Amino acid sequence: MNYFDKLPDELLEKIFSSFQARLPLERFNHAFREDNAYYFNYSLQQPLLKQTHKDISNLSLVCRRFHQIIHARGFWERKCRDEHVLLPDQHFPEQFAAYEQLYVNNPFHPAYNLLKSDRWTKSNGGQSRIENDPCGSHRLYDEFGRLAPCRVTSYIFTTFRQRRSVDLRPVIEFSVCVAARWDCGARCILSLSFSDGHAWRHGRRFPQWNDKKWHRITYRYGEYTQYPSWVDVSIAGSDTQFWAGFYGVKFAQPRLRLLLRTNENQTNEESVVTIEPKEEDELEQAVARETEEDNISVETVDSSSEAEEEEEEEPVGDNSFDDED
Repeated sequence: MNYFDKLPDELLEKIFSSFQARLPLERFNHAFREDNAYYFNYSLQQPLLKQTHKDISNLSLVCRRFHQIIHARGFWERKCRDEHVLLPDQHFPEQFAAYEQLYVNNPFHPAYNLLKSDRWTKSNGGQSRIENDPCGSHRLYDEFGRLAPCRVTSYIFTTFRQRRSVDLRPVIEFSVCVAARWDCGARCILSLSFSDGHAWRHGRRFPQWNDKKWHRITYRYGEYTQYPSWVDVSIAGSDTQFWAGFYGVKFAQPRLRLLLRTNENQTNEESVVTIEPKEEDELEQAVARETEEDNISVETVDSSSEAEEEEEEEPVGDNSFDDED
């Protein structure tokens, strides 16, 4: 008999749970919520979680007792809660047992984004650039307080597309921030096409001499009968004055998330939130280069006729952002 044999299971579980590579709370690496809970930047946290999982999994090979303690259902659930992989209001059915998989790869994490910045395709003939510091619009920040880059269109109506697999059964949430230069009118069309036939479309126009504010547009889809296995995301836009250069609509922080179902998000819902500028932070985060080339892939087929059709069908009227000042 060794010393570990004399220790109760509860104490061994506590020792094993203490194995973690916790991120220190630093500026720009975590975000607080209204309930004072917080979550980390997932791209920074996930490599540490994978390493911790590997270390603990190796420990479970020592003996059958260690294996039983580490692979018990409650062990990984507590790890997810203690290390802010799951938030206090995220709950699963009692029969759910995949907490170990959630610890390593959590698609329900608030900062997990199914859309990848380098996976967009651009319509043939379209023009765009990356602005690390938005020209003519207020700055935009992510939930961690970091300055967010954006894509900006030109006078040619340009469409950006991306298809992502969504092979679970949660609520599907898409969101994107859009804005225009204060001195040039612009327009954008957002659309989602799901494999089950459901579609959503949203058009916006910005007048010249607008308030240069960003607007976060969000759509949640949860009222499906046959769960969609994929969704096509399309973001299109241009300026409305045919100015040479990149004066068209800007978009940033496109996000496709999977949400756990609650009583509040069961129905399909669209929302628009105006983001107030943080003037006090305008000089706080400097950028090395204001703009750069947008080198995403270009579609091989000519989509100019499709773009013209989209322009003709563009919703206007109630979906216009008028100058509030």
